[in-house]
Amino acid sequence: MLKMAAVDGDIDLKYLDEAGFCLWSPVSYSYSQIGEQKCLEQSQKRSGSRISILGLWQVGESYGAF
Repeated sequence: MLKMAAVDGDIDLKYLDEAGFCLWSPVSYSYSQIGEQKCLEQSQKRSGSRISILGLWQVGESYGAF
């Protein structure tokens, strides 16, 4: 229904998505070849903060990067 309203010009339909990332990658979310030990080289400073990224898209529009 929203897509039809956007095609008719009644509304501006936009899509919004959010993704989050941690600066420190836990070893449990990694993989390794069979017979090899898991190893991730990371900085000494461990931050518990999370970075959130928002994405916005509208058909036929172009948004520049910030």
